[in-house]
Amino acid sequence: MGFDFEEIDAIINARSMAIVGASAKPVKFGSLFTATQLTFGFKGPVWLVNPGEKEILGRPVYPDLGSLPEVPDLVYLTIPAHRSMDTLRDCARLGVKGVIIMAAGFREAGAEGAALEGEAMRLAREGGFRIVGPNCFGIYNPRNRLALLPGHDFSQTPGDVAYISQSGGFSVHVGRQCKGLGIDFSAIVSYGNGADINEIDLLRYFAADPQTSIIAAYLEGTSDGRRFAEALGEAASRKAVVVWKVGKSESSSRAVTSHTGSLAGSARIWEGLLRQCGAIEVSGVDETCDVLLALKHLGRRPGRRLFLVGGGGGLGTYAADLAEEEGLEVPTLRADTASRLRAVLTAPGASVGNPMDIGTPLVPIPVFEAAMDEASCDPGTDILVFDLALNFGYGLGGEEGLDAAADVLIRVRRKSGKPVVLVLYSRAIGPEDLRFEEILRRLRTRLLQDGVMVYPSMQRAMRALALVNA
Repeated sequence: MGFDFEEIDAIINARSMAIVGASAKPVKFGSLFTATQLTFGFKGPVWLVNPGEKEILGRPVYPDLGSLPEVPDLVYLTIPAHRSMDTLRDCARLGVKGVIIMAAGFREAGAEGAALEGEAMRLAREGGFRIVGPNCFGIYNPRNRLALLPGHDFSQTPGDVAYISQSGGFSVHVGRQCKGLGIDFSAIVSYGNGADINEIDLLRYFAADPQTSIIAAYLEGTSDGRRFAEALGEAASRKAVVVWKVGKSESSSRAVTSHTGSLAGSARIWEGLLRQCGAIEVSGVDETCDVLLALKHLGRRPGRRLFLVGGGGGLGTYAADLAEEEGLEVPTLRADTASRLRAVLTAPGASVGNPMDIGTPLVPIPVFEAAMDEASCDPGTDILVFDLALNFGYGLGGEEGLDAAADVLIRVRRKSGKPVVLVLYSRAIGPEDLRFEEILRRLRTRLLQDGVMVYPSMQRAMRALALVNA
């Protein structure tokens, strides 16, 4: 139906909504979404529609859209595909702006479903409304409190990252994982089959959206390669764009067709297109979130020169291998930097260089702070990376020592202005070691809030730094 910023904006920033198929029965799709949306607290009116219900969660239920006090901006359909057409006719008649069709059973299900999808599009064109879906989880927008299914516990803090996804499940996974990393969203749109509003429209929308600085996407395919390339190139010329493209193998491309009815396309063509357009290609939820974390704290191309520091010679050697395999640099320290560090790190076992071994995972805090101060001032490196095995550090300094080390890294980050990455993990992973996991999560949250990036492994840290420098 063509790109129109205002039409898409009216859906993402809807001011009123109706849930058709709202239910009080726990096993129903409409029940889960109704509870999710009401818990999340949409800022406008929410009307519940179901001819078989009178009241749900203390709210009145209307028999149909025509019985509502006013026409809603947005209608969520949580009813089966074959029952959706009558409601879409009501939407066309009433002048609804947007409809989100959550049910599967359309194009991805075969010829009969494709016919239903075609009829839905005909009704949308005639009625002048836009469709998100079908076969999707909807929209998350912390500004007006639209909720994904399920997304009752998502962050309510607006941010500047937009995520578009053909997979409902991955839209939830990325949203929830990013919440724990302090990454906030302008919106997440799960668009499923993309029968109407699709990846091309959403790229163009978020490229123009003033609330969005970073765009990330999970894609199974595209409906129009040429128009997609144009939209991607335009978006990537204005903002950082991160793309996770699946369906590259023969078996996964078959799965893509049955999932959303998309055509996956050649892996080589996709990789070349993403590279040519300047997008960052990632793989998986973890790598998506890792790159978004680096973009939040560093932006694009922050520098490839790393200063690697840890409490053990093997750690630094491994980190240096990983860095160079990823196309990063581990330069030799300047002579004056090395001289100042040798004056600080005098204990047996310490070794000054790049990578640098401070001797043990935790050294006395005054020594640690002096060493980190000098390391951060080295003009020949762009990013300071420190490796800390939490369980070893705990054995040397207890929880108090770990907190003090975190304080040092925060102060160094603020004082020097140089990006600091902490690779923080625990090798104690038995059920009796849950305390370490609690300490790790608490430290990670505090460090991230104060501008120190935290990754759970050196491999993931090096990969993320390499990708944002690509």
